[in-house]
Amino acid sequence: MNSSLLFMFKYIKQKRWFLLGYLALVLESLTPIIAILLQRDLIDKVFIDKQYQQFHRLIVLYAIFFFGPKLWFTVRRVTFFHISYHLQMSLTKEFLLKIYDLPAVIFNKEHVGKLLNHIRTDIAEASDLAINKLLSDLVKSIVTILFLAYLLAQLSLIMLVVVITVAIIYYLLLNKFGDKTKEFSQRVKEQKAKVSITIEESISAVREIVAYNRQDWQLKNYEQKFSNYFKAIIKEALFKVKILFISEPFLYGTKLVVIFFGAMSVISNQISLGEFVVSFTLVNQLVTELGQVFEQTLIGRRLVASVECIQSIMGQESTKFGLIDFNGEIESIQFKNVTFSYLADSAPVLNNLSIDFPIGKKIAIVGESGSGKSTIAQLLLRVYSPNQGEVCINGLPVTSYGEQYPDKISVVFQQPHFIPSSIKENLVFDQKYDQLQIENACTEMLCHNFIVGFPSQYETQVGERGISLSGGQKQRLALSRAILKNTEVLILDEATSALDTETEFKVQQNLDKLRKGKTTIIIAHRISTIQNSDLIYVLDKGKVVAQGTHEKLINESPIYKKLYTVQLS
Repeated sequence: MNSSLLFMFKYIKQKRWFLLGYLALVLESLTPIIAILLQRDLIDKVFIDKQYQQFHRLIVLYAIFFFGPKLWFTVRRVTFFHISYHLQMSLTKEFLLKIYDLPAVIFNKEHVGKLLNHIRTDIAEASDLAINKLLSDLVKSIVTILFLAYLLAQLSLIMLVVVITVAIIYYLLLNKFGDKTKEFSQRVKEQKAKVSITIEESISAVREIVAYNRQDWQLKNYEQKFSNYFKAIIKEALFKVKILFISEPFLYGTKLVVIFFGAMSVISNQISLGEFVVSFTLVNQLVTELGQVFEQTLIGRRLVASVECIQSIMGQESTKFGLIDFNGEIESIQFKNVTFSYLADSAPVLNNLSIDFPIGKKIAIVGESGSGKSTIAQLLLRVYSPNQGEVCINGLPVTSYGEQYPDKISVVFQQPHFIPSSIKENLVFDQKYDQLQIENACTEMLCHNFIVGFPSQYETQVGERGISLSGGQKQRLALSRAILKNTEVLILDEATSALDTETEFKVQQNLDKLRKGKTTIIIAHRISTIQNSDLIYVLDKGKVVAQGTHEKLINESPIYKKLYTVQLS
């Protein structure tokens, strides 16, 4: 538990708030104890010794110290809630940054629904448990126990020994039930994650589910996952009941023992009646606080389970890039004997590939499906790293460059991603462009006209993943976004595949005009898309088997000629 708390503590940004929180916590613990001591004076001095003149003073003091904890309780709660919510925000931010830094090999193994569950459930629960339960409630209980034990020792050592005995029994119970509590909590989290994944899949694949009439199948799948989740919750709840069934008798048994010893002490005139009432009240409060410590320590095992789920991602090794500043221009792009496979035990997608991309030219890469075309783009973008060989820019591996590298290269994929916001927000991506720049880029990519046809024009909401747009509209908007970024190198990975032939031709013409003198790498199946390229590489089974202009390859490359002939027929 301590290591889990230390892990959480690293992400607390506003540690000064603990000063106010713990000041309120100490006062909240101390003030009711003073009220208990005032009870002794009320009984012994006012009611037994009949010093009635002190009644009003004592009752006023008693009221102040009895109701005072309510104020300090409110201050403590507000303070620690403030810390916990800022911790949740800070940890979520770090978690997202970690996801951005994960190597694609690791990230691709994690389901989106599971990652979302880590944020929605594990981070939220860990923040609440660490701050509001352990660093607040648990510490408050411990501080209260220390105050109560000190006062009880002044009144009755026998009663204190009884309480210490109960504390030892609680400690033994904690060791017995602690690991089981963590185990049940982990099972609940695992089943809840599966439910979240199923829900996420049901929503994201709604069109396919309806199209294939698989609603009943998907609902049955959800019911099965939820049933397993419910069973895990029931087992955890029954285990908690078992703990209470075993631990609660000690609470009530202790109180009976204290009543017995206290009564015997009063009868033998060892303590006064007021001291007996105060002693019993102190013991009652002590035992209650011990029960709270026991429960909160078990909660600590739940924290361990939540933190371990978070660390399963946060503990992954990040993608390592260099620190070399990339402030100059790109002068060369080379693949040097690059071999790459997506899985360790699979055949290489690229096999000892060497390519030299001429700078300032339009270069195309063609080949049959699975020949490795898109993998070249992924390696240039540093999404993956080669198993062997090097991908170099200006003679240095791309992984040696720092944060400026992504500003040098942009890409448009066949299925571009859109955030659920406005068209304008998806175009600028928080960069500063004036409206004229945006409209000019959209005009060149033939999307300005359909944008102004919407009632809200550039403020039109595109929906989740651009659901309200057609495939061709999304590709043209993505191309506009790349034109606005205006990087030295632009990669087009089947970026016009959803356009009709006429629109694609016009878009390509405008791209050639706008990208003149800059490096453009086109990955495409359509030969018509890349016919006028300065240089075309033909890939087959991860190797370059031919290169040249369209006219040269038609005459010299059987693979290229076959691709061209098939598309003509």
